[in-house]
Amino acid sequence: SNSTTMGGHGYSGWWGNMGGPKHRGIVTYQLSPYEMKTNAHLISKGTHNFFRRTSSQLGYILPGVFLFWAVTHFGKKRHEWLNSKAGHAAQHEH
Repeated sequence: SNSTTMGGHGYSGWWGNMGGPKHRGIVTYQLSPYEMKTNAHLISKGTHNFFRRTSSQLGYILPGVFLFWAVTHFGKKRHEWLNSKAGHAAQHEH
């Protein structure tokens, strides 16, 4: 096997020149910047859609946020207690 064969099928060419049929008649479309309304209704409809979509996802988001807050809050309180005088005394009793 020589270095130009890959997988037994032979070398098919580099990207963009793989020996396939030539591309003809490729059509591209573009909107004129004068026809686009990029910021139309951004404030009125955009904020309404944002709150509507966000509120529909709160049932999925809030449990994770609450769990993260609870674990972090408990961890900080436990860390503070373990580094306090009472925490040190309790650890050395065992």
